Amino acid sequence: MRGIIRILRGFVATTIFISIFLLIFNFVVLGLLVFKEINQRPSPEVVLKQVAQGLNSQNESYDLDEQVTELLQHNEAWAMLLGEDGQVQWDYQLPNDVPRTYNLVDVALFSRYYLMEYPVYIWEHEDGLVVVGYPKKSHWKYQFDVLSDWMSSLPLRLVMLLLLNAAVALLISVVIGMRLMRGIRPLVDGVHSIAREEPVQLNSKEIFGDLARSINSASAILQKKTAALKARDEARSNWIAGISHDIRTPLSMVLGYASEMEDNLDLPEEQRHQAGIIRRQGEKLRSLVSDLNLVSMLEYEMQPLQLKHIRLTVLARQVATEFLNNGLDDRYVIELKMTDEAVQIKGDEKLLLRAISNLVENSMRHNPQGCEITLETSLSEDRSKYRFIVRDNGRGIPQEQLAEITELPYSSRRRRSVQQGHGLGLPMVARIAQAHQGRLKLVSGVDQGGLEAVMEFPV
Repeated sequence: MRGIIRILRGFVATTIFISIFLLIFNFVVLGLLVFKEINQRPSPEVVLKQVAQGLNSQNESYDLDEQVTELLQHNEAWAMLLGEDGQVQWDYQLPNDVPRTYNLVDVALFSRYYLMEYPVYIWEHEDGLVVVGYPKKSHWKYQFDVLSDWMSSLPLRLVMLLLLNAAVALLISVVIGMRLMRGIRPLVDGVHSIAREEPVQLNSKEIFGDLARSINSASAILQKKTAALKARDEARSNWIAGISHDIRTPLSMVLGYASEMEDNLDLPEEQRHQAGIIRRQGEKLRSLVSDLNLVSMLEYEMQPLQLKHIRLTVLARQVATEFLNNGLDDRYVIELKMTDEAVQIKGDEKLLLRAISNLVENSMRHNPQGCEITLETSLSEDRSKYRFIVRDNGRGIPQEQLAEITELPYSSRRRRSVQQGHGLGLPMVARIAQAHQGRLKLVSGVDQGGLEAVMEFPV
């Protein structure tokens, strides 16, 4: 709803702005056109004044200056001089239908408007009145009488007119905007529904019918694709879970018999050795099936989390103890650097133990020549994140592989194939961190070599 109100507010503001701009623009253009037309040729007053100044008397006759004569020709105007007795003393291009004699009333009548439908203008001359006339219907002459109070209040009236126009524009824009919003609101709700993966069916007979049909089509396509993806994901997850279940029983039998044969002193040494190989490979297969099942459930958010308050320092000591008790190879050294031991996070203890163990095993697997492995905990500077760091001084990982190392082995985003192991270790750790609203960050080449894996969790 807030989006609709924001759109309406923007529409109304834009409409008012455009209306006021167009009003001012029209006034400016009108003023420019009037100014240009007025200044395009001399005004009648200018022509009349020049005629009066250029008309000279010589021996009871009159002579008009040549420049003034050209000015009259250019404006298609005629002129005459009326004496004090009302007779025409001099004329230039005087039309035949214009009288040659006038009384006081005649002069009073045409001095303000027209003479025989000719627009005329008069100017005082030392020998009488100079009259300049223009062709019929070439000029409109009006006289306006305006009160001084009205002229003094004109700026206020203009402001009120502008405000009235703004109010009318506001009313019109609100009415038009509300009608548009009634058509847009279902579209906006439809887009939000698509974002929530809900089915949408809009009325396609409104003003935005084409857009509504497109949204309906997009919704139908997304619903089909979502259903297909969900069915595929469920099938994949069920297949992996079924395979894991079907393999578990025969694999347990294989491991049991292999262990018995390995421990049976009555068997030849070679057969006991081969039984040990079968047991170790079976344990790898069991670990692979378990990892595959866990990664699949984490990928599709099907793994239930048993959340409780946990101190990561306790888990670090537990993992280190398990590796030492299981006979840690002399090539590897595990060191603990625990800080802020009282800090707790909310997490699944089994999954976090699995993630830490996988990081330690990853350091061992990629550094067969041996390395020092450090387990470290620390708080971020703003004390909002708690970090669990597994660092080794081995050969590290090339920088170009860090971006895709947490992708699943056969993901389309992974460009390189897995070189060692099944490639589920780091992807599993990354998904365990994500399930706890955290993240896994890998940095290679720390302190002239090695790999640093940092799991960050909200405190």
